[in-house]
Amino acid sequence: MISLDFLRHLPVKRKVTFIVLTTCSVILLLACAGLFAFQLVLFKKTFARDLATLVRVVADNSTGAVSFGDKKAAAEILSTLTAQPHIASAQIELADGSELAAAGAVEARGSGTPRKFPEDVHYKGNDLLLSQPIALKNEHLGTLYVRANIHAMNHDLLMLYAVMLVLVLAGALLIALLLSARLQRFITEPILKLAETARIIAERGDYSVRAEILSRDEFGLFTGTFNQMLGRIESQDTALRASDLKFRQLAENIRDVFWIKAPDLKEVIYVSPAYQEVWGRSAEGLIQNPLQWAEAIVPEQRQQVLEAFQELATQRSQYEGDYRILRPDGTIRWIHDRGFQVLDQRGSVCRLAGVASDITGRKQAEAEVEQMHKQLRHASLQAGMAEVATSVLHNVGNVLNSVNVTAILLSDQIKKSRASDLARVVGLLREHSADLAAFLNTDPKGRKLIEFLAQLGDKFVGDQNRHLEELESLRKNIEHIKEIVAMQQNYATASGLTESVHVIDLIEDALRMNAGALVRHEVKVVREYAKVPLIITEKHKVLQILVNVVRNAKYACDESGRKDKQMIVRVANREGGVKISVIDNGVGIAPENLTRIFNHGFTTRKDGHGFGLHSGALTARELGGSLMGQSEGAGKGAVFTLELPLQSKAH
Repeated sequence: MISLDFLRHLPVKRKVTFIVLTTCSVILLLACAGLFAFQLVLFKKTFARDLATLVRVVADNSTGAVSFGDKKAAAEILSTLTAQPHIASAQIELADGSELAAAGAVEARGSGTPRKFPEDVHYKGNDLLLSQPIALKNEHLGTLYVRANIHAMNHDLLMLYAVMLVLVLAGALLIALLLSARLQRFITEPILKLAETARIIAERGDYSVRAEILSRDEFGLFTGTFNQMLGRIESQDTALRASDLKFRQLAENIRDVFWIKAPDLKEVIYVSPAYQEVWGRSAEGLIQNPLQWAEAIVPEQRQQVLEAFQELATQRSQYEGDYRILRPDGTIRWIHDRGFQVLDQRGSVCRLAGVASDITGRKQAEAEVEQMHKQLRHASLQAGMAEVATSVLHNVGNVLNSVNVTAILLSDQIKKSRASDLARVVGLLREHSADLAAFLNTDPKGRKLIEFLAQLGDKFVGDQNRHLEELESLRKNIEHIKEIVAMQQNYATASGLTESVHVIDLIEDALRMNAGALVRHEVKVVREYAKVPLIITEKHKVLQILVNVVRNAKYACDESGRKDKQMIVRVANREGGVKISVIDNGVGIAPENLTRIFNHGFTTRKDGHGFGLHSGALTARELGGSLMGQSEGAGKGAVFTLELPLQSKAH
């Protein structure tokens, strides 16, 4: 196969000329070859037919010579036949296969071997073989064999056609060359104009140039479409230039670092000037060393960040993370980096782009806020513990009031005791010890003394029973004080420890710490406890939340002025934990305050400090749970729900 790659680099005119001449040449060659083949076949058929007629005539003229066996006459007849330039040999064989006469170059054969020429006409190479029977009155006398050689005739014929072909081909190519040179401009001129227009656009970058439309054919349509495309490119180029200008103005005037990198991170395509201010290194140095930005990352974070960016190029479409860099001046800065993939038309990653922000100030502010938050949380915790201690002191105070009342009653009863009467009786008995029998029987005072002693004894027994009752009440109150103090000491010593606890036990402890106030304010407590599993938590923190919530519910009921003050404490299961609800029918919460009740310092009570619910919400979050409040409005009560996991977060 002939390679035609050389055509790719030829000018259009030469390509058109070459194509026209090559096409004409091939067509003429094919036409001449077909005509020659047709003439050759026709010549052979005509030659064979003429030769067969000649041989038949000679055979008919040879009947006499064959009949009489006249070899001389037969030879003369054959010599006239071989006188033809194209007849190589002629031979007459008798019916018995013997040769009568021969002329020309006869092929040698064995004696008595009959010649096996096919009948009619047969070609053998360049030889034409013919056989014609010689007969007289239907009697077969012999056979005339003729061999004609057509090589010379074919050579002459080929030479003739070759000369004709060269002349025709030369004339046709000359005419085709003249016509193509004249007519090809209608094809090449629009193409050359387009090429010239494209060259000018490529050299100048000016998309306002337009190609001239020279015709209304396909080339004219193509030129018009090309101009339309140039128009769209011009508008897009204008928009792109404007967008690029805006981008550069934005990128060069913001404090964030905008960057574009190759997916393998081995090339930095663009970085905004803010890089030098944030990283403390030049943008030119980053272009020369594309990993300069990563080398500035502190060692403990560098590998992790590089792996994240490598994953950005292959596995995920976005990256966002914080890391620290060390500037040449020794200062540490926090960087918040965001990166994303840029895809080409095939959906493959062709670029990585992103924005790096200096968040050092924000990190410092967050650290300060976190420190303040810890201090505030500690203060809130202390305030919550103070609430618990206040509740304990309230209960202890209530019990001490009862102890004081009992002590006063005992003192009053002892003061009113009739022990002095007993002393007087003893004095009388001592005075009359010598005549005691007569005194008791005859003296009016003596006779009443027995009855008086009986009454005095009954009085002493009654006083004793009352004193014992008061002493028992005093003992119980003292035991209650000891229990409250011991419970407070137990929760105080358990601070910071997680342990398995019964939620219901914690609720009961919280109710006991508020028991005095609940009884004093006549708040009815309804318990609705479901069977719940043990939880692992810090029980003193949970107790702090419960004490505050119960105390708030008590205040809400007391401030409502209702006679049927009621608090429902409900324990239920929830997925992965337990749920404790304290429901009151108190003053309720206004809708505008529902989002504020957990804010630090917010309270609706005149003597409130706003620490309780805020501290409770923070503590619940620390334990992995939540504290939520709900109310349908003022005067419709409230529901506070504490949700706790089966196992609190580890600290």
